Amino acid sequence: MSSNGKGSIFVSGTDGDKGVILVQQLLQLPQQYKHLSPQVIYAGLPDDTTPRAKSLKGLGAHVVAFDIFHDHAAAVNALTGVTKLCLLIDPLSERLQKANAYRYGKAFIDAAKEAKVEHIIFLTPFTPTMDVMKPQEAINEHDSYRSQFMLIESYLHTQFNHNQITLLRYPGVLHQHLLVFGKYIAQHNAFPLSNQQMEITVESCNMIDIARATACVAHSPTLRHSKNAYKLSSPQLLTFEEVSQRVLSGLDRENTVNWIDEASLQKIIGEAVGNEDHAVFLLEMWGLQKVNGRRLEITRDLELLTGQSGKTLNEFLKEDGVRDAFLSHIILPKVA
Repeated sequence: MSSNGKGSIFVSGTDGDKGVILVQQLLQLPQQYKHLSPQVIYAGLPDDTTPRAKSLKGLGAHVVAFDIFHDHAAAVNALTGVTKLCLLIDPLSERLQKANAYRYGKAFIDAAKEAKVEHIIFLTPFTPTMDVMKPQEAINEHDSYRSQFMLIESYLHTQFNHNQITLLRYPGVLHQHLLVFGKYIAQHNAFPLSNQQMEITVESCNMIDIARATACVAHSPTLRHSKNAYKLSSPQLLTFEEVSQRVLSGLDRENTVNWIDEASLQKIIGEAVGNEDHAVFLLEMWGLQKVNGRRLEITRDLELLTGQSGKTLNEFLKEDGVRDAFLSHIILPKVA
């Protein structure tokens, strides 16, 4: 523990792409800003023999492997002496699914409390609506991802003081998620969209921006950002039709949309990512399964935390390798 609210940082969920990007930013920030003292960065995952674990070690992270579902003592031991926990719950990672997302979050919160972690930085893709669940409410594998994340957030507030918590809410459409349509675009020269919510407006953001904002909070004294909830969005609000137009334009393709029903869209995404549970999560994040109660806003929180307003979708499409990643119909790139 550190008396000035700074110290070692543990990142959960580093068996997914989001976790790896987050660890990279945590390690790079002190190199970019010399006034920041480097901190020990721990990367938590279930298996330290995988290529992903080896790449994390290569970055300079301390990899810690344990089974969060079945080994509470190992989790407490891993978090003992850690100042900050970046609680990343990534349903697109290897082990998480709708049936165990809440148990995963609760297990980390319980271990962090017993280990006396000073600061919890909780990343969530969902903003509360009027029907927020209470921690004592029962949950089962058929509940939505939203309800599970809301329950995790409620439980976190029952276990830690308000001044020990920072919430980072990120929007549904991450630029990297759109790569799931690469194979379809390559084959059909069109973008598939649901014909039921053609005009739905969505918030978007780049995963790198979210990771950089998280790193800024994690490297700051706890009291600077505790008690705060930040909404991290890019400078754009777009309809899904406008998203498709920008993607096709950025790939120098004709602006052709194939309107399909939601079941067909879920099947396309499921075939692209090879996991039906991941497809359900993406559709839910994008608001295509439940529209009621969504709050859409462009915030300045990214700029407040990082000094930058965040990348637009157009800028993402101009990055090196992105066009090739979209149009690769042989091997689908991993999604953040």
